[in-house]
Amino acid sequence: MKLIIFDLDGTLLDTGEGIIKSLKFALSKFGFQVPSEEICKSFVGPPLKMRFLELFDSDEQTANALLACFREEYGKGDLFLASVYPGVEECLKELHKQYSLAVATNKSEIQATQLLERFGLASYFKLICGSDMKASLTKEQIVANAASRLGFSPADCVVIGDSGNDAEAAAKLGMQFIGVTYGYGFKSKTDVTSYSHVACVDNIAQIMRNGGK
Repeated sequence: MKLIIFDLDGTLLDTGEGIIKSLKFALSKFGFQVPSEEICKSFVGPPLKMRFLELFDSDEQTANALLACFREEYGKGDLFLASVYPGVEECLKELHKQYSLAVATNKSEIQATQLLERFGLASYFKLICGSDMKASLTKEQIVANAASRLGFSPADCVVIGDSGNDAEAAAKLGMQFIGVTYGYGFKSKTDVTSYSHVACVDNIAQIMRNGGK
């Protein structure tokens, strides 16, 4: 293992408050009924455009407009309504000594970089790789881009994330995967075991203590 590729939302940072706030704004502006808090939480992490299409039966044009509205509102300040998960910075400091680190996120690359810079984490990563402005990239493509841009083969990489979206991307690319259960996707080790993985942790510090076994 040479390159560790981290998911952002639900893995490095708890970004739920800001995402949900801007999501509600965008939906209300376009006349959609705001769903329950639990459904709103399901927007934290996955591609937003995909969720708009899935949950609101919107067409492509409407989904694009909702995404643009969300991103504009999110960029005004909601982006920074977030917090670093316990143990993340300490973990990054240690891993940074031995491995190359990268981020692969469905956020736009600009906003992901701004967010990690605000919380003092950006310097640990050789690359922060995000979605394009049209949100047309899958998580698999974003993870692949991160490895390719840094010159690593899939066999050299491990992905760390909190959802099946992350696990499936790793599996399709032939990369190893570590699941975390403290984010917005996986809620227990059982959730992780349905995917190919090398470890499961409920606190990221466990990666340093015992490899997540």
